[in-house]
Amino acid sequence: MTKTLFVRATRICWPGLVLLVTVLLAAPARAQNQELTFSLGGIPDQTRTFQGSAGTAQISADRSFGINYGHRFLDAKIAALCGEIEFVAIPNRGVTSATAIVPQDFASLYLTPGLRLKFFPHSRLSPWGAIGGGYALYQQSAKLSNGQNEADKFLNRGAFDYGGGLDFRLFRFIGLLVEVRDFLSGNPDLNVALNSSTQHNVVASAGVILRF
Repeated sequence: MTKTLFVRATRICWPGLVLLVTVLLAAPARAQNQELTFSLGGIPDQTRTFQGSAGTAQISADRSFGINYGHRFLDAKIAALCGEIEFVAIPNRGVTSATAIVPQDFASLYLTPGLRLKFFPHSRLSPWGAIGGGYALYQQSAKLSNGQNEADKFLNRGAFDYGGGLDFRLFRFIGLLVEVRDFLSGNPDLNVALNSSTQHNVVASAGVILRF
């Protein structure tokens, strides 16, 4: 299974994040204009149609792991504007096709800086919308659906991120979040031409917010 990409990203991110959280919790109380969110979720299965034929590839559902850093730089009673950096990893989406030779699976990473507009930021419930753009990285498996092996393929793409969610304030420093985002990116390499040059990657997740 294609897990190398996800394992590498995890090894890079988690030690730094643990250190960051430790420093933040030890710091004195001050204005809460920053947030760090850790989320778990999933992406549904989808079907991609081949170019110039009736053939299709089925891409399986998978779990997702997300980290978001947000900084509030404009604040009013009714709304607040935040900058954010969104990171999402999807470790293993299986691929099958009855009419073409495709990779057995692929992994995905999305890194998208952007803006978030939050309504009623000082209330217990705060709906918000977000938009951003950045980078998508795909790693296709070395094994194809016919059993043949080839080299792992890494593919860099642009990504456009948009979505929305709802924050729930539990305590001063801790909250909960539910959200849905679509990472619209260039296609992963499925070893066959597709009828569209882009792919929607809709991720639904829930998480814990640390405010500082």
